[in-house]
Amino acid sequence: MHQPELTPQRSSYFDYQIHPFVQPPEMQGAAPRQPVVVVGAGPNGLLVALDLARNGARPIVIEAEAQICGGSRAVAFTRRTLEIFEQVGASDALLDGALLWDKGRSFYRGHMVHALHVPGSIDDRFAPMTNQPQNVMEKVLLERAAALGIEVRWQTRAVGLESDASGVRLQLDTPEGEYTLDCDWLVACDGARSAVRRLQNLRFEGRAYTGRFAIIDFRVPLGAPTGRRCYFDPPWLPGYAVLLHKAPYGIWRLDYQVPDDVSDEEALDPARLRAHVQAHLDYIGADLPWEIEWVTLYKPNTLSLARYNHGRVLYCGDAAHLLPVFGVRGVNTGVQDGNNLSWKLASVIRGVASPAILDTYTDERLADAQQICFEAARSTRMMAPPSRGFRILRDAVLQLSVRNEFTWPLLHWRTSRPIDYADSALTTVDATESRFAAGPRPGAPARNVCVDPDASPRTWLFDAFGPGFQVLVFGGGEATLKKVSADVAILRANGVPIRIVLIRRSHGTEASVSADAVVTDPLGRVFSAWGVSGGAVYVLRPDQHVAARWTDEADTRVAPVVRKALCQQASIERPSHQLSEALA
Repeated sequence: MHQPELTPQRSSYFDYQIHPFVQPPEMQGAAPRQPVVVVGAGPNGLLVALDLARNGARPIVIEAEAQICGGSRAVAFTRRTLEIFEQVGASDALLDGALLWDKGRSFYRGHMVHALHVPGSIDDRFAPMTNQPQNVMEKVLLERAAALGIEVRWQTRAVGLESDASGVRLQLDTPEGEYTLDCDWLVACDGARSAVRRLQNLRFEGRAYTGRFAIIDFRVPLGAPTGRRCYFDPPWLPGYAVLLHKAPYGIWRLDYQVPDDVSDEEALDPARLRAHVQAHLDYIGADLPWEIEWVTLYKPNTLSLARYNHGRVLYCGDAAHLLPVFGVRGVNTGVQDGNNLSWKLASVIRGVASPAILDTYTDERLADAQQICFEAARSTRMMAPPSRGFRILRDAVLQLSVRNEFTWPLLHWRTSRPIDYADSALTTVDATESRFAAGPRPGAPARNVCVDPDASPRTWLFDAFGPGFQVLVFGGGEATLKKVSADVAILRANGVPIRIVLIRRSHGTEASVSADAVVTDPLGRVFSAWGVSGGAVYVLRPDQHVAARWTDEADTRVAPVVRKALCQQASIERPSHQLSEALA
């Protein structure tokens, strides 16, 4: 019988709770068939569950452990991650106690050789980067799931799996014995060591780096500002790179490469860990008391499944891929996976989308994984040169950077950003596309706008959005509104969740067709940010990516755009599932 650890993990800032095993109805003779089961109650699994529920599909969650993750783990979250958390009603709670930042610096032998600035504007509701430990993040998501009535079955481990065209049968082990659970769909969010992936005998493809990194979270009253600091070739670790991050609750993180001749056991030796923390504090001139909070080892990898949907089983986050974390790409990439998958799977469950839409989950997210590997490979080679040649090149760039700013861009690695699904089979490009002066193009994520920066309280464009598709009508022209309203009525009659958001320039603008939300834009800030000078229509997917846009002179209609985005067409052209060289 499965016996998870029942001793609460220790932490100076987080109160770990043991979640009891509760005997499910299947162990009492009932045999309910679940529409969708999510395996894994980490950040990806909980986000998927919340997003499924938001889009009209009620999941249950299976978790092998009795408590949420140990340690801070993923600690930096991007603006896009906060926007996705906002969609599921969890952003405010995640920001409670968080640290916000947009700057970083890199040093080489005491000289600053690069200054990082992640851009932002008044139109961004969230900071470019938000630091909050993963255990706090999971607690926030878990509380939100409880508020929505989502069932989480703790201390339940997947030990068997059968899947065919009709559904999935799981064999689950618990402290009180095994039972069988039947479901229509299974989403595997159970991490890098995914039990579901193992049960399906699936293998990662790509490259596993030999370099290892140690993370030490330690408590110290260091009063430096929040932001990433990178130290190349510090005297206590010559030839290697060290990262220093400020986390909430008085915690700092030291992240450094472990030399190849040091074993895992040696790397985690308490005396060695303490010596490294003290050496770095001495190096930056911080004579302060401190204590270690949590430690771990990790490897940067470019590994992925060749596809993320396998019949009725779908993979998300680290269960689908292991990508370089440099540039805060770890959990942030998984959150975007979940946001992409959830509305598509919910649409299939509700019967409004073809199951073919799940193929586009692989298409869109595998393309993102390939792009991440291409970009992050530069970061990985800079942080952990894989050969003598790369090390010589890196050291030469660093030496030049001390007095020559033209080399600084070579030290900059892009931070995580949302992918543009411009090439997706779900995206429609209208003939009037060239008439837009700016704004999110087809496939891009929607752009938030502060309607009036001087107002109190401020209002934002995204406040008008809700679940399902959004049809943004700019200008409120009578003919355009009538066409949009007619199409939306037809789609709703067929079960498609869709809303009309009217964006007008003044309160005096009247329209005979009612909208689900109205945004008055007297300063023209929304019109300008979205590249609209007259009248226009945008259709947003439920994950807030643009499905299509057109000016009001076009003959394009909402209904065919939405049907295409739901894969209701007989056939669509899709790219092949071959891993790029970035993953090979």
